[in-house]
Amino acid sequence: MARFLHLSDTHLGYKQYMMDLREEDFYESFNEAIDLGLEENVDFFVHTGDLFDTWSPSNRAMNEFKKAMIKLYKKNKTMYLIMGDHDRPKRTDEIASRIFDFLGVKLLGTEGLQSIVINYGNEDILLSGISNMKGLRKNSLVEQYRKADVEAKSYRNSIIMSHQGVSPYLIAEACEVDSKDLPVNYKYLAFGHVHDSYLITDKYPVFSYAGSTDLNSTNEIKNFLRNGKSVNLVDIEKGKIDAQRIKLKTTRYQNTVSSDFANYLEDTLKIIEAPKSNEKEPLISVTIHGESDRDEVKSKIKALDHVIIRGPVFEKEVKSIEEKPNMSKLQDYFRAYFKDDSMAQLAENIFNSIKNEDSETSYRLIKEIMQVE
Repeated sequence: MARFLHLSDTHLGYKQYMMDLREEDFYESFNEAIDLGLEENVDFFVHTGDLFDTWSPSNRAMNEFKKAMIKLYKKNKTMYLIMGDHDRPKRTDEIASRIFDFLGVKLLGTEGLQSIVINYGNEDILLSGISNMKGLRKNSLVEQYRKADVEAKSYRNSIIMSHQGVSPYLIAEACEVDSKDLPVNYKYLAFGHVHDSYLITDKYPVFSYAGSTDLNSTNEIKNFLRNGKSVNLVDIEKGKIDAQRIKLKTTRYQNTVSSDFANYLEDTLKIIEAPKSNEKEPLISVTIHGESDRDEVKSKIKALDHVIIRGPVFEKEVKSIEEKPNMSKLQDYFRAYFKDDSMAQLAENIFNSIKNEDSETSYRLIKEIMQVE
């Protein structure tokens, strides 16, 4: 029998809401996943993309990853991974995770299907990887899956890693492929990109989005409150898969309050007082609709203990972008705002390129993207 840990979308280096503590949270949840795998004595780790939050991660983010990989190296454990859309260099440059190959980090499928045969627990396993394929690469994705399916026919044990939006797990407009086009000869389909977790075991083969290890946006809160954040612990033996979700305990509790002046404080206190999975101060995003005494609200919010309040945001009337079901990608919101695919793509490209840069570098990058002399 071989055992592995499937994790994904760790987004190391992401500083949500420009809070240092949120950057720390992402490192903590990633390290919890690594330690969990070591405690379970897994044979290897599978990471299905968006290791870092940006293709040019900070020195801090790379150092945190290096320290985790040293722990694996000392235990003779290997990390197999693919690139997500956040990992793929936007310009000619080296892939950040490839720098750590001396610690046994093995990157697969950067430009299409790449397969290797590994042996753990006296079991030969076909391990295939296809990194995120968007734009022109998207056109060959289905063919890559078909090619992979042919390879898998010859192996009793097989795993494929892929980082793509698959319908129906995202809205069709945000997907690169439909579930009917996925390979069927692999025993475990390890996917990344969707931050909510899915583990489908009642179909053949087993399909899973491991989900992100921390919350990247308020869009993930509903699923987080229901299922938490997690990784998958997977056993593979003689062509059979036993997979289970393991909840992470270090993920900071988040929630939202959408209320009015008369009820916002009571609604906020209910959330603060609810049981939590850890002792971290909860992060609450507060929106107050209608007429309010803003000074009073800010004073009472500031006086609350053992909580981090984002906002409050005051809205005289309820205004929102018309939201489609399961909108979970930033580009979905750009598209809803601009109502134009090309503008949405441009906005996302600009955002991803400058979000971790200083103002001078951001200005230069915008000029490059806009092709302004």
